[in-house]
Amino acid sequence: MRFWWLIPLVLVAVAAATGVGWWFARRAGQRSGKKGWVANSGYLRGLPKYQALVRRTRSSLAMAVVCFIIAVIAASVSAGAPVDRYVKHDKSASRDIVICLDASASMLPYDSKIGDAFKQIISHFEGERISLQLWNVYSTTMFPLTDDYEMANDTLTEMSDVIDRGFSSYGGRYTATRELIEYLQPTLPDDDEERASLVGDGLASCVMGFDHKDKTRSRTILLATDNEVWGEGIYNLSEAIAFAKRQNVTVTALYPGSMDMLSSEAIDLRDQVQSTGGDFYDASSPASVDSVVQQIEAEQKEDLDSNGKMLETDRPTAALGWTLVGVVSLLGLLAFGRL
Repeated sequence: MRFWWLIPLVLVAVAAATGVGWWFARRAGQRSGKKGWVANSGYLRGLPKYQALVRRTRSSLAMAVVCFIIAVIAASVSAGAPVDRYVKHDKSASRDIVICLDASASMLPYDSKIGDAFKQIISHFEGERISLQLWNVYSTTMFPLTDDYEMANDTLTEMSDVIDRGFSSYGGRYTATRELIEYLQPTLPDDDEERASLVGDGLASCVMGFDHKDKTRSRTILLATDNEVWGEGIYNLSEAIAFAKRQNVTVTALYPGSMDMLSSEAIDLRDQVQSTGGDFYDASSPASVDSVVQQIEAEQKEDLDSNGKMLETDRPTAALGWTLVGVVSLLGLLAFGRL
């Protein structure tokens, strides 16, 4: 409560006003000095209809009193300005995470599931900024660093839906609908290019997606790729990892394959990302989501243990709602009691 002292003040004021009003109502007849008498009406009190009306009136008045008390208490609580208080750690808003997703044909069977996993990861965040980049031969930014989680969730949902509807594979052959091709067009090679899944270039573009490089921030890339490169790019994986290290970026890999028998490409990817302080996870495992979240949170655990800022948010809705319910019910019962 922002003004808790108003609650007892309102209650005392209403109780005093009610008492004064009741006293004046009782004295009204005495002040007028007039009474009305009706002859031969004593038998009316014994009639069943009269007794039923008396019971209804008393019940209505009793419930009206209850509604009046509810309305008064709710109004006093509303006057006290109820608020939600929570501690915000400024350091929690100094984390930047870039989702760096390989959109090559060999990754598309896994991309929609990885998108769903990323949505689960986002659901754990509060204050962190996130970005999504897709890459194949070229890189495209689906959304830059932002804390608009609703927009991010919608974009990831759209990506997963388009891939699910548009991609299929059979016997090692891939087919894609026009919708999917148009969606991925910014990442696709030109007609005369024989290149695909340029991991080094894709990772380097994700490193360049971070801003505020003059500030101390936690920077993490969640890299989803199988590290199967076709052709040559500007950066190879080792050069891109070195670039990430110079920018103080941690790279964590989500690999879409078995952890039991890793290929040479997978082993190279694992060793390279671990050299940045990141880790290597199975993208198809639900447990990987929790592990990624724990890793990101652990990066600034000591900073988060420092004093935070107390924030307050007004929450008058419940108290005002009960006030309205009490007043409307009171008026309805008073009208019913007079019928």
